Amino acid sequence: MNTARITILITIHLLLAALASEAQQGFGAPVYWQHFGISPKGDAITGPPLPAGRTSIPYSSAPCPPAGSYTIIKRVPTSSCFNDEWIPLSHDQTSTYDMNHDEGNLMLVNNTVVNNVRLLYVDTVQQALCPGVDYFFSAAIINVDKPVICPGSLYFPRLAFTLLTEAGQLLVTDTIRNGIPFANPFMGYKFGEFGVWLSMPSISGRLVLRIDLLSTFYDCAEDFAIDDIRLRPKGAEINIGFTGEPGNTVKAACYQHHPTISVNGTMSPFYTNPALQWQVSMDSGATWTDIPGATSSVLTQTYTVPDTFYYRLSGAELSMIANPACRSVSNKLRVEIQGPPTGFTITSNSPVCSGQPLLLKADGAASYIWNGPNGFYDNVPFPSIYFSALSDSGMYYVTVSTWGGCTATDSVRVQIIGTDVHAWPDTAVCAGSVFSLRASSGSSYAWTGEGITSRPDVQYPQILPQKSGRYTVKVTDASGCSDTASVLVTLRNKIPVKAIMNFPPYLCRIYDSLLFRDKSLGKLETWHWDFGNGISSDQQKPATQYFTIAGNQYGFMSRLAVMDTAGCTDTAYQLIKVEDNCYIAVPTAFTPNNDGLNDYLYPLNAFKVTGLHFRVYDRKGQVVFESRDWSRKWDGRLGGVEQTTGVYIWTLEYTDVSGRKVYLKGTTTLIR
Repeated sequence: MNTARITILITIHLLLAALASEAQQGFGAPVYWQHFGISPKGDAITGPPLPAGRTSIPYSSAPCPPAGSYTIIKRVPTSSCFNDEWIPLSHDQTSTYDMNHDEGNLMLVNNTVVNNVRLLYVDTVQQALCPGVDYFFSAAIINVDKPVICPGSLYFPRLAFTLLTEAGQLLVTDTIRNGIPFANPFMGYKFGEFGVWLSMPSISGRLVLRIDLLSTFYDCAEDFAIDDIRLRPKGAEINIGFTGEPGNTVKAACYQHHPTISVNGTMSPFYTNPALQWQVSMDSGATWTDIPGATSSVLTQTYTVPDTFYYRLSGAELSMIANPACRSVSNKLRVEIQGPPTGFTITSNSPVCSGQPLLLKADGAASYIWNGPNGFYDNVPFPSIYFSALSDSGMYYVTVSTWGGCTATDSVRVQIIGTDVHAWPDTAVCAGSVFSLRASSGSSYAWTGEGITSRPDVQYPQILPQKSGRYTVKVTDASGCSDTASVLVTLRNKIPVKAIMNFPPYLCRIYDSLLFRDKSLGKLETWHWDFGNGISSDQQKPATQYFTIAGNQYGFMSRLAVMDTAGCTDTAYQLIKVEDNCYIAVPTAFTPNNDGLNDYLYPLNAFKVTGLHFRVYDRKGQVVFESRDWSRKWDGRLGGVEQTTGVYIWTLEYTDVSGRKVYLKGTTTLIR
């Protein structure tokens, strides 16, 4: 084919930010992708060389490759390379592959002075491409030299990106004009994406992609790393989401319920005759398969077996939809169809003596429902009966659930043992707990010991022990005979267990998050959170929780159950209110005339901030109102005296939920 007869549309984009500015356009899955694989976890270990013919640069297995060579490695070992000459670089975080594989490799090149062009990378695209479709040939690149090593350097790595046919016919080429400058440490060293666009012509044979390293004039600031060499088609922007659940990217359900889940997508105007095709992946997105007949904007699936499914929507011109290399693709969603709970455990401290605490414990599930003798019921993982009785013996059943709703039931047999004693029980109690002592029947009683809170001459006195000790009772029968017995009461802990949650109990419609903090007291050992959003956690410092709030939802109930090293427990509850608006603002005017409308001045909707400080000044600069509580309001008075109509200045300082300090200033008009 004559090169002069081919019309080529070339658009060069040297930065990834430039790509984002192309409104209503998206990318397809990579037709070609060289990500250099992954390495074993642990210290930096070099990978194998590229196949023969892929590059003209010599390979080195050394973590710090000698001048003029390259290696394949997951991170740059800065402290041991050339007197700490290179930046502290981890693996490339620009690609989905490397973000999913924390040990992702990159190609590290120790460049040197050379007066000729060298082949950095070349390969042939095996997949058939689509004439008329725009493709972006790019790579993620970063300069690894520290600026302090080469101060004032104007010589940086320069590369040329080229696409040509197998027969050697040039289709497009372009050079990084000013090279790859020093990397910026601001918010971490980041890769930049560089490449060239090609509007694909009709060619015979396959497409060859090539990156050349141009002449190097100065042996400084020339070392670089490259990763994610890709060829991707451009097309429409496509977005998908779960029907009725905006912003949610993961959905769980139980296969026992045969759930039906619907996903919908939108595609921006781009194609003349657009077509859609849904795809599914069963291996976390490594490979994708077209779903037969799934060509509309909505995909509805019914599930009968447990598994994990990933979905995405692809689009192209109708005439090209059969070729995945021509399509644009959407974000992906995950559907987890869960089976019955497995690996959970249920235990007790049985057998226990009557009057001793019975401790039950379940672990390994998302939620728990307990049932047992005497109407016993609880919904925490470790319920207790502090003062057990013989009638508490029997089978205790627990129904455990996954967060997708699958359930299973197990049981444990509990035996409460009665003891033939005159005074009981020898026991351990939790600090702050009121406890009753018991004695065998008689005519009169005389108890001695520290911490008796009731009358000492009763059969069942109450105690509030402050320390471990022995309590002695003298029991006298009807004939006047008497005897003594004692009870040993051990204080389990010195600090009473108190479950305390600390967080701003407000959510903003329709999607919001909260960070729950534990402020509980005691020598704690276990925590169990129920956030009210269907998710629970056994971590002391749980991750940020996200809430999708329905239109008829006005609150969530959260709960924290704690247990200390002695088995003492406590539970705290907190209602989380839903607010329609959390935009913080100060009214521009108010009318303190007691008509019930706009009578006060205060910062609106400051539900979730901390460190708030609100001040109001008159025109002379005098403070007329000051508060550190957002709900405390100014009624237009100073010292009980009504202030005059006019303009007042206010300042507002606070720290938002992200930890950012905010300072605002403005004016408001007092109208009478």
